[in-house]
Amino acid sequence: MNWDEVKAIQTTSIENARKLLLAVISTPSKYLENSVVREALISQASLAKLELLTTVEGETLQILPLSLNTFKQRSEERLPGGFDAIDRLRKNAVLAIKKEEGKPLPKNNRTREALLEQLAEANLNLDIHKRANLILLQTLSDVRSKLDGVVSAPDEATRKIRAAEILKRITAITSLNPEMYQIPSIKKAPVISITAKGKKND
Repeated sequence: MNWDEVKAIQTTSIENARKLLLAVISTPSKYLENSVVREALISQASLAKLELLTTVEGETLQILPLSLNTFKQRSEERLPGGFDAIDRLRKNAVLAIKKEEGKPLPKNNRTREALLEQLAEANLNLDIHKRANLILLQTLSDVRSKLDGVVSAPDEATRKIRAAEILKRITAITSLNPEMYQIPSIKKAPVISITAKGKKND
């Protein structure tokens, strides 16, 4: 295995860790009892050394342990927003878990306790909105980094393939959001031909 192949494997592992963090932010209740994931969220180093084979939204993710320096370097080289972006996701995943743990139990008393329950529910809904916005921002950042590849494609066939990959990527990332915030799957999207300036189509 050559060095480029090693770096590609490391990058895929970090991208899978990023997908896991987005899943924790979107549905923290699924990870409340997952001690492996929760321990990985404690620090940058603990996330870097995470070794896990898991499934998120039907996709199998393999995450391999790396040194923190390697994790940072590959993140800066290959991921949108670099290491800072993935570390922000880690911190938001921690907050999502803590928020889920503090979720109040339903109350029978319909007076002061009922008002407190309604307030807690409103705060929870606000938190869901924030998580959805975070995932959408990550999607925009990811797509923006890939648009140059579409524009600079050497031919129409390559352009269509790259555009289709971006559309698939958008759907995959936003599917981590609650259903009401998901973007419907696009079965077929037209890709407009880019012609040289001054030329007319026949």
